[in-house]
Amino acid sequence: MDERHLLNELMKAVVEEAHEFVVRPHIPGLKKFAAFAYIAERFGYRYMGHAPGGVALNNPYFLFLRTPDARERAALLTLSSEASNRKLLPGMRPGLGLTPDKEARPQVQILYSQMVVDAGGRYNARVLNNVLILPIVMAIFLIFPGYTTKSVSIAAGIWFAFFLCYLVGLGVTRRRRTKHLARLSAAGVEWPPRIDA
Repeated sequence: MDERHLLNELMKAVVEEAHEFVVRPHIPGLKKFAAFAYIAERFGYRYMGHAPGGVALNNPYFLFLRTPDARERAALLTLSSEASNRKLLPGMRPGLGLTPDKEARPQVQILYSQMVVDAGGRYNARVLNNVLILPIVMAIFLIFPGYTTKSVSIAAGIWFAFFLCYLVGLGVTRRRRTKHLARLSAAGVEWPPRIDA
């Protein structure tokens, strides 16, 4: 899903005054998606993290909830856009798509930190289970050529490399998550948010 399609989906939700907006981005990087979340908030849709039930996916869905003042926000943006005779993305540099301007950059950074914390939360026991199941899969594939010392050693080496990658990834993820949680705490943002039923 490119930037234009994301924005079209947002505008569709704004026009329909949908209570929530769920999207699965296919644009490169969380920074661009954080800029999109900034635009969505200008139109009255607040970023709430991963959509329920989508956390286990490799590319999860993200949830945006409509704010009580969404209609007023959208009307104000429409009026200012019509007054300038140009369809500008709020807070973005003209002609550069999802590239925040100087004033919007701090808020986009906060949204980016929220997304990094969300992504770090996905590096959980499910990932470790996948690494621990790998020896069983390798054992099944070794049945066909036969269990030789060489083939078992190669399989063990491959598994050890995957396990080492898992440990490095876990360390990096925890470090990034801690850094971004500290940034959010310093900005006075409670994350993850509480969604009231």
